[in-house]
Order: sequence, then C-alpha cells, then structure tokens
Amino acid sequence: MPDKNKLYLQWIYLVAITGVAIYVRFWFINHIPTMQVFDFNTYQEIASNIYNHKGHSLWGQSVAWQGMGYPTALGLFYIFMGNDLVHTAKIFNCILSIFSLPLIFLIFSKLSSSKVVVYGSYTLVALLPNFIAYNNVVGTEVFFTFLLALIIFLQLYSFNNWVRYPLLGIMIGIAALAKPFFLAYPLVAGLYIWLKNKDWRETLALVFTASLLMTAVVVPWTLRNFNKYGSFIPISYNSGYVLYVNNNESNVTGAWMPLKEVPASPHLKKQIEEELMKNQGNEKLAPHLDEVLKPAAKQWIKENPGDFARLGLLRIKQTFFSGAWDIEAWTMNEMAETANEEENPIRFQRNLNTFYATADILVYLLCSAGILYLLLNIKPLLLGLFARRRLSDAMLIPSLNTAFFLAIYFVFEGQARYNYPLLFLFIICLFILGQKTAEGLKE
Repeated sequence: MPDKNKLYLQWIYLVAITGVAIYVRFWFINHIPTMQVFDFNTYQEIASNIYNHKGHSLWGQSVAWQGMGYPTALGLFYIFMGNDLVHTAKIFNCILSIFSLPLIFLIFSKLSSSKVVVYGSYTLVALLPNFIAYNNVVGTEVFFTFLLALIIFLQLYSFNNWVRYPLLGIMIGIAALAKPFFLAYPLVAGLYIWLKNKDWRETLALVFTASLLMTAVVVPWTLRNFNKYGSFIPISYNSGYVLYVNNNESNVTGAWMPLKEVPASPHLKKQIEEELMKNQGNEKLAPHLDEVLKPAAKQWIKENPGDFARLGLLRIKQTFFSGAWDIEAWTMNEMAETANEEENPIRFQRNLNTFYATADILVYLLCSAGILYLLLNIKPLLLGLFARRRLSDAMLIPSLNTAFFLAIYFVFEGQARYNYPLLFLFIICLFILGQKTAEGLKE
C-alpha cells in the first residue's frame, strides 16, 4: 500500500477512535450516577463558593487545606458557564480529558517510532475505564493529568527555549497549586535534560528558569496565606496532617486513618485539641495544626525507620496494586440503586461486574508494566548520571516520572486513585515492553 494511503488510513483511524473517546466520556457523565463524597464534596463546595463570590472558603471560613488549583479553575468555569451544578464540573472534566488526548498522542509519537505502539497505546488511552469513569468525579485527577501531559509535551518538543522554559515553569507552578509536591518537579525536569543532553548549562538554565516562573505563579497564593494565617504556607497546610496520619504506630495499612485514632502523648493530644477547638473542631479549617503534627510525624519516622519503610511499601502497594476498586467507590457509587430499577437486574449486575473486572485487570497489568519498566531502566539511569552516554526519551520520561511519584507516595499517602496521572505513561510502557518481547522471540 502506498505511503499516502497508509497515512490517510491512519488519520481516519485516529479521528474515529478520538470520536469514540469523546462519545463514551460524555455518555458516562450523562448516564452513570455517582455521589460526590469526601474530598470531592469539599472541592465542589469551594468551587461553588468561588462562583458565589465567597472566595476560596469552606463552611464560612477561608481555607488552604488542599491545593487550590482545581477548585479555583472549576469555580472560574462555573462563573463562565453561569451555574455551579455538579454536572457542569463533569463537563469541565470531559473538556480537559479531551484536550489531553492530542497531547498524549504527540507524547507517544516522541517516545516510539512504531505505529503499532503509538496507535495501540492511544487506543487504550481512549477506552481505558479509569480515563472514562473519573470524568464523573469532582476531583483533581483529570485536571492534574492534563497538566502533567502538557508539562511532558513541553519537555519533549523543542522550540525557542526563551519561550519553552518559562512556559514550562508556569505550567509546573499551576500543577503545584493543584498538587503541592510538584514544587520539586523542576529538579525532575533538570535531571531529564542532563540525562538526555549532558549539557550542564542547559540543565541549569532550565532548572533556574522553571523554578523562577513556578515561584512567580505560587507566590501570590503564598502571600494570601501569610496574610490570612500569619504563617508561611506555600500552598496548603495539610502536609503535616497527611504525614502524621499515614506514619504512626497504629497504622497497619500505610493508608489514611482518622486523626483521633492516632496515638499521641498527652501534650501532643492537648495541642491538637486546642487547634481543633479554635476551628469548629475540623482539621480542614485548622491552619496551625500542620505546625503541631509535622514535627511529631518526622520524629516518629526518625525513631522508627523500619516501620516507616514497611508503611511506605504498603502505600506503594495500595496505589499501584489494589486494582480499580476506586472506580466503583468514587465514580459509580450509586449504581446499586440503579440495578434495582432495571428490568433485568441480574443481567445488569453481570455487565457491571464485567466492567469492574476489566478495569481491575487493566490497572494491575498497566501498573505492573510501569513499575517493571522503571526497574529495568534503573541501572542505565544511575550510570547515565556520570557517564557521557545520552539516554533516550523513551527511557527517561516514563522512568523519571514514575520514580518521582513513587517517592512521594512512599513517604506520604497511597490510594488507588493516585495512580491515575501515571496510567497513560504505563500504557506506552506496556506496549514498548510488548514490542521488545515480540522482537526477542523473533530473534
């Protein structure tokens, strides 16, 4: 077949699968019921308050409990749309999810020259249950993944560095406002440039410029927090809380647990109670609780390194090897009621179970591929730090980003939904590993 015809068919397929991706995302948010719970309900209330000109607030009080990026963006979208309905939030997610598709395709095109790998990976991105279902949730997953894809795109596609590096810094800053741990990402971007080009001037230029512009984006929010709370709070004041409830002698899973169930000395318990009493008894409204809990958490980690490491490994397991139970819990939690309304509830439940099982299998497969890909590349990455050998984008982008997220989750908190931003990178890892396996078998 002539190359022109092949290219024509590729474009037809690309448009068709993208059209299917758009359709299933909007179909899902219009037909699958779910209740917004826990963090998702918090994001919705803050966004609604922004829409109603009450500022970034919760229960009548200004907050900086979590990153402000997503609820602020959603609140502005509400203002643009003229309502603060939950369904409008789902539309916002769908728009971001759709905008992510071409970015991800272009990323895949840089990471592999194989059409099978690129188009196969893109097809799975278009149809992956997680990428469809999370549009139904008022949460950061879709928003942050779009930003991550944009940041990786800016790293991969070279154009005027006087424009690209500042733009990269701005995007990292916006991502950090959604997920504060992203304040460290300029170092990841710098490491990528060093391992790829071995040019220390370019590396320093990127790290300095990206850090400077990231800081410029974050500083206004930091100043707002200082004016309101009298403390240096770069983005949010829940890091100490998260570190404390996930790292203590009563934690057996490595996951979140209620603050009141964490053992504490009488003095520490008194401090916690005092801070809560000042703020409606709710940790989300207590900005200075972070100053109490963070030292206690660090002290426990210092005194119990073995237990900390064990909990860290459990957090990794919770995040990457617990299947897709989160889809049922967060994105489709009202489906049980729907089943009772169906003419054939048995068939309905069977189809639902098939969907859950498919999502489970895919998440286990993708996370296994992503972690394996990192493990296979650890040696060349470490050697590449000092050797003159330049490493490929296909090795660097998935491996460095996976390692970065692993380090964060190991220390702080693990949840199944936290694997979401990495899934598109795990997808191409799976296809690259499959391609290499097939080539090895042929040889």
